[in-house]
Amino acid sequence: MDRLVGLLDSSISSSSPSVLDNRTGPTAYNGSTGIATSPMETLPVEIITYILTFLSPVSLAAVSATSHRLRYHAQAEPLWQSFIRDNIHPQNLMPSPSPAKSWRDLYISHHPYWFLPRHKIWFSDQPDSGAILIAWYDPRRACIEAYRLLARHGSEFIQPWTHNPAVNIQFFDPILRLWLDDPLIKLDFKEGNSGNRLQKEVNMRIGYHPTLSSLLSLCYRIPPERQHPSMSLWPPSTIPSSERVRNESPNLFRGDEQRPKTLSTAGDRTFRIRKFLQYNNSVHPLGVVRMGEDVTTWSTLLEESYTPTKQKPWQGIWVGDYGNHGCEFLLITQRDRVECPTRRPIRRASTASGLPSGVTFGDTDSDNGSDTQDNRAVEASHPDYSYQEAADEPSGAPSGRLEAIKLTGDINVPRGQCTWFAEDIGDGGLVRIADDEVFRGARIVKSMGHVADRDFKNARYLQSQLIMKDHDTLAQFWEV
Repeated sequence: MDRLVGLLDSSISSSSPSVLDNRTGPTAYNGSTGIATSPMETLPVEIITYILTFLSPVSLAAVSATSHRLRYHAQAEPLWQSFIRDNIHPQNLMPSPSPAKSWRDLYISHHPYWFLPRHKIWFSDQPDSGAILIAWYDPRRACIEAYRLLARHGSEFIQPWTHNPAVNIQFFDPILRLWLDDPLIKLDFKEGNSGNRLQKEVNMRIGYHPTLSSLLSLCYRIPPERQHPSMSLWPPSTIPSSERVRNESPNLFRGDEQRPKTLSTAGDRTFRIRKFLQYNNSVHPLGVVRMGEDVTTWSTLLEESYTPTKQKPWQGIWVGDYGNHGCEFLLITQRDRVECPTRRPIRRASTASGLPSGVTFGDTDSDNGSDTQDNRAVEASHPDYSYQEAADEPSGAPSGRLEAIKLTGDINVPRGQCTWFAEDIGDGGLVRIADDEVFRGARIVKSMGHVADRDFKNARYLQSQLIMKDHDTLAQFWEV
């Protein structure tokens, strides 16, 4: 049942009674042939189709292996089109499955990697820096692809802070773009059975160098009861996740025992990419030499952890200015003392390039603990979200805890580490309400900023102040 491709492509050529026919219980008889059939097969076509809409692709494949008639119904195009629709953006669904002959063939071609465009946003365990990946389905070529998301400084200017003239405010207007010249994932449509992909690495033909190999594979998820603090897991415990996998292996995850054997043990929120250079060598026993092998593990974020709500307007994915380290992506979580179960849908505005417009949190060059960051405050802008207001929503001062975790990092404070937190953004942590021209009306609360020397040595937290100008702008002032 776990090997969907094999089930879908297996043909039932035997004329012996089907699995359903051999079960005990009520049976029905086909009047023309006198062969016993399942009661379900005697239902009207519309009812059978309706029942099948509640099944997953794996369950549907299992049903198709029980009898000729149910196989016919299980291959209905609307069923497989709906599976694809559930995994891609609505605007990417074309009226035809071309170049595939059917929606079912298209689904099989990319199984079990449809979770890539479904979750969209991915971040890696690349040492120190990490990376952000945006995945989608391209309907023109019927392929799944993913590209790195980059951020760089836009127009910048500095002015003295009227509240404290010894401090300069560095304004921050970052620019986002996708590195479209170098895809990290590219799964082309291939007609026919692609085999068992649970343990098989998929060779992606990408890159300009003919000797560069890039292989995509699934991860074996570690059950929560088997997770231990001594394990090196991805994503780290600082980032909320429903699934964690190992991201260290002495043999770089080459063994079959480190890959899932069934769909139930395969992660759909994690994957790995293996890259290496391979050269022909007549002297080597295997005839080839593999060099520069590297494996990165990728994970996605829980949507509720980065979706802003009326009660948690600062929650989301932000971009910060880290001075000489450049722009870095952050996950800001807003944890209230009393969780409100009501969540309001939001709409994310986009630029002409299809990327979210704007970015968020600003920080100083705080990671290296140098004196240069101590007399600066940095401002940032946040993605342009449109909130659906509700008359029954509570109003007043915010409350709870804000924490910023690095999705990408640097040699001082690497990815996966907390970069700052404000324990109480309510009245308990309030320092003052700003009355200067730039931050007028902003809440200024107590916070702690994370700094470290190179290689994350001598890590410590320093007292700072978080300037909450609005839901689109945050700034950090270092008090020392």
